[in-house]
Amino acid sequence: MKLTKTAGIPLFTSALAWHACCAPQNVQTVTDGLSIHFGEAQVELAAVGTNIFRLSVSENGAPQISSSTFLVDTTNTAFAGWRQVKQHGMVGIETAGGRLLMNPGNGEWTLEKGNGKTLVPRHVLGDFANSTGENSLKLSLGWSRHKPLYVYGCGNGENTLEQSRVRTRVGNGVAVVPYFWADAGYSVLAVTADDNHPARWIPAADGESVTWTFPGTTADLYLMPSATLKDAARSYATLTGHAPVPPRWTFGYLQSRWGWADRAYIESTLAKFQQLRLPVDAFIFDFEWYTPTPDYTLPAQGLPEFKDFSFNPNLFPDPSAQIAACKSQGVHFVGIRKPRMGNSGTLAMIREKKWNLPGLNGRENFESRDVNFANPGFRDWYIAQSAPLLAAGVDGWWNDEGEAAYTMYYYWNLTEKAALEQDRPGARLWTLNRAFSPGLQRLGAAAWTGDIKSSWATLAITPASLLNWSLAGLPYETCDIGGFNGNPTPELLSRWTEAGVFFPVMRSHSEIHETPRFPWLFGPDALNAIRGALDLRYRLIPYYYSLAYETFETGVPLMRALVMEFPDDPKVANLSDEWLMGPSLLAAPVLQPGGNRAVYLPEGKWYPFESTAPVDGGQTIQVTATLDKIPVYVRAGAILPLGPVVEHTSQMPGGPLELEIYPGHDATFTLAEDDGQTTNYLNGQTLRIKFNWNDSAGQLTWTSSGNYTGNDTYQNLRVTVFDPAGQKEARGVLGASGALTPVR
Repeated sequence: MKLTKTAGIPLFTSALAWHACCAPQNVQTVTDGLSIHFGEAQVELAAVGTNIFRLSVSENGAPQISSSTFLVDTTNTAFAGWRQVKQHGMVGIETAGGRLLMNPGNGEWTLEKGNGKTLVPRHVLGDFANSTGENSLKLSLGWSRHKPLYVYGCGNGENTLEQSRVRTRVGNGVAVVPYFWADAGYSVLAVTADDNHPARWIPAADGESVTWTFPGTTADLYLMPSATLKDAARSYATLTGHAPVPPRWTFGYLQSRWGWADRAYIESTLAKFQQLRLPVDAFIFDFEWYTPTPDYTLPAQGLPEFKDFSFNPNLFPDPSAQIAACKSQGVHFVGIRKPRMGNSGTLAMIREKKWNLPGLNGRENFESRDVNFANPGFRDWYIAQSAPLLAAGVDGWWNDEGEAAYTMYYYWNLTEKAALEQDRPGARLWTLNRAFSPGLQRLGAAAWTGDIKSSWATLAITPASLLNWSLAGLPYETCDIGGFNGNPTPELLSRWTEAGVFFPVMRSHSEIHETPRFPWLFGPDALNAIRGALDLRYRLIPYYYSLAYETFETGVPLMRALVMEFPDDPKVANLSDEWLMGPSLLAAPVLQPGGNRAVYLPEGKWYPFESTAPVDGGQTIQVTATLDKIPVYVRAGAILPLGPVVEHTSQMPGGPLELEIYPGHDATFTLAEDDGQTTNYLNGQTLRIKFNWNDSAGQLTWTSSGNYTGNDTYQNLRVTVFDPAGQKEARGVLGASGALTPVR
């Protein structure tokens, strides 16, 4: 939604608003900036980084900076690159990135870019309100008054990229965060004294401002001058943490199921994947991996025979050997976890130690079976219980139904990370969660959109949810491909799977009573289309894995709304039914029945994937795709690394690297390789190959760096140039340097 405004600067005029009569007693220099005292309240202007400022307000006494799960711990560090400034009756702090200023007489404040451009116009701070019986602090943030404002990055509270208001929350596949980026050129993250009661914002009725409401009597507003969404992503990652590179197998196809029947069922399913040459890298198991009966009907006190930390012998009579056997065939084990206990003895112990959360739906505390992962004692106990499961070979966790507290998934993942480090030092954590809060990405977490319906309407809105999560700081996300509730038609499952090729995580799932999303259960046409989609997914893994390095280093997500790459094109401002993977690959999968769709191509030349006939951008084209075809386009001036088709990532490299060049501009791309499993890449155990395409000379060169020498690196290179004036040309390499050997 477009948020508009008119001239003028509104002021709060409530009893506790900032008035000239409340003139400051003093302005003092503190470690990170300035402290300004206003009667009953105190304000701090601080520099957190070159492009990150903090505006802190406290009703009583000096602001105590909240130790938030949202933020990277900077307790023992201070940013030195700031200086005090005075300007037009205001005082403030300045960095190379901008200025945060305040009038010490009336409390008006403003944010400016380094060149003096106003990002947040002068605006009064806000006021305290006591209408609910509890104090809440309101901070008012003014719009840019020069053009309509678009707001992005709040999460998936709305089915559009542009957001109009935020009710910060987590729910079943819903994650809304106290953050946004505005095209006025800044982004903002709000932090309260209690992360489980996050701030929220709404626009003023006149469109002149946004009012942030903070429960309690303190507020921290982190303000980041950010000209583009990419700039915002970089600053946001600096503030909340960079997402580590996930294990390589998580970029493959992940087959989830509620209703794995027994050991024979698991083994026959794997055999069917192999027989049909369908790639797969993980089986994800629901309740039945550890309990024959779900815990939904358990009494509040639990049952003595219920087991929370064991393998169901019907499926896993010999778990270590079975998991090892699957892993030797390239299939990893991911098991569901719930945030509650079911064993009566365990529950009694947890309640005695007060390790449980308050009861839900009006129940008393002692009745609740939900556990409190924020309690250090409980985390230690949970780590000990998890050790035998990890020792048996569990590769990842699927964390479900953890929305009882806003930060539950954070502390849950923190516990799982500590357990993995204890059992398997140096291994990469991977978890799949039904929601998230800011900062969860730095622990190695992904998220999925919860229990969605199997329908074309759901498929159509799913990309918007995933793109909104990318913009909200979580770069690895997915959905239940095919939908959780209901059965898709063969056409719907095929198209959903084809869209999933271009999700950061590709996973299918369904409710226990629905048809499993096994490709062979939906007819030969769907099987053929899904096989083609899976083959393409695996060919793209070298590209996606390299993008994961870019995400780790910069914070820019893999899955990108077109507005992130084309910020000056108004036609993509709210476009979410097509998107980019990285800077160059435009996915426009069919999201409605019939095989027809419109595709908007931004300015420039675009090649249909693996085609020699580029299409002019700046226009909308009509496309018809048969069931086994996906509309995909590559930007002119792109280098696209592809791998050969393999049945699982353990078979990589599986042949030469296929480097596709789409000419029209000079191009670069850096291929990233490592062991795919450990955190050794953090210590330099990588191989980076930077490819350079000189368009006028028609020449490809490359250089390599890093000391990783594993046998899973690409040793040979096949280059294809898609010449717009003729046929595609397979060639060797001119002027090359580096380790790879060209092949024809």
